[in-house]
Amino acid sequence: MKVQLVVRRYEQMIGLARYTLSLCQAMDEAGTAYALATPQYPPLIRAGHQLMRPFGLDLKTFFTNYPVSVAPLAHGALTHLTTQQMASLLWFKPGLHHVIVTVHDIVPFLMRSDPSQNTYRHRVEGLFDHLAITGLRRADMLISVSEHTRQTLATALDIPADRIRVIHEGVSHEIFHPLHVDDGFLQHYGLDPSLRYLLYVGSENPRKNLPRLLQAFRHVHTELPDTRLLKIGPVQHAAQAGQLSRQVHSLGLQGSVQFVEHVCDADLARFYNLAALFVFPSLAEGFGLPVLEAMACGTPVVTSHAASLPEVAGDAALLVDPYDVAHIAHAIMLVLSQPALAQALSARGLARARHFTWARTAQETTALYTHVLGPAAQHRTESRLQP
Repeated sequence: MKVQLVVRRYEQMIGLARYTLSLCQAMDEAGTAYALATPQYPPLIRAGHQLMRPFGLDLKTFFTNYPVSVAPLAHGALTHLTTQQMASLLWFKPGLHHVIVTVHDIVPFLMRSDPSQNTYRHRVEGLFDHLAITGLRRADMLISVSEHTRQTLATALDIPADRIRVIHEGVSHEIFHPLHVDDGFLQHYGLDPSLRYLLYVGSENPRKNLPRLLQAFRHVHTELPDTRLLKIGPVQHAAQAGQLSRQVHSLGLQGSVQFVEHVCDADLARFYNLAALFVFPSLAEGFGLPVLEAMACGTPVVTSHAASLPEVAGDAALLVDPYDVAHIAHAIMLVLSQPALAQALSARGLARARHFTWARTAQETTALYTHVLGPAAQHRTESRLQP
């Protein structure tokens, strides 16, 4: 069974990078053979990159997200495109067969007509995302990271259900687990052990709903002055980041909200363990990996009842209406004021997170490879497994 994974290099450990790296590591540990292919830059793009760079346009990064060519590309092998954006390749390489695409979400495409949620930086990005989304129909099979995303693909893009396989993401339990947070960590990040920290991990993308989180936190902070809010994650949307900074000042929360852009995995796990509560009031998610990471660390979780988040959280989190600031604030106050509830959420979160492993993700993904390649691949796989 010849398999090639098309992956891109990530400078930051965001969700898509976590998926790609963790899947490859789990497949390595399982002994699954595969080759890697990466987006390439044709000469025209190389020349254009130098011309457009002074204007703030990074063509190399753009065509890494939306590839028109990849190498090495072995024809006849199964090709796994590890993000939905990479389905743009199927318009430029129509001869590819045995193609699987992992779809994390199609939220930007669905929200393209909403000025408050549109995150396309320019018209060309909108065009290529449209190419990628419509290119999904050309794949042999799609991997959906949640049942919610599967239903969205079926209804919004009219893709037959039998061409979509739900394979949940996992959580890296060797990184994210309960652990002690020492004084050195607190001192390094200027944290006060006498305060209670609420944690959010992710970008400032409009769908993450951070303006309402800040409004809810102001209510909480008024009642509980010993609370602070931490946002962990690199800036991905500069305009929204600037708006959030201005909102912090307008709400009088200077000194009570802290933004930390870059942390290593080990420190991210410590932030989860430090937090009295993890809050993730997103309006739309394809999966919601930070919710699982927080649960794996034993941190109580408040998240929204929207999209895939109830599917991920189960009964191990308090679910809120993400459009209702008072509801978000009330849920936060409940957890902070009721230690028994916090302990129950922690225990349920730890139990639920154990069901999500990258080993399981890799096993189900490999089984899909065999299914797409047909009976001959199934026979070869079974032969290798026989003693």
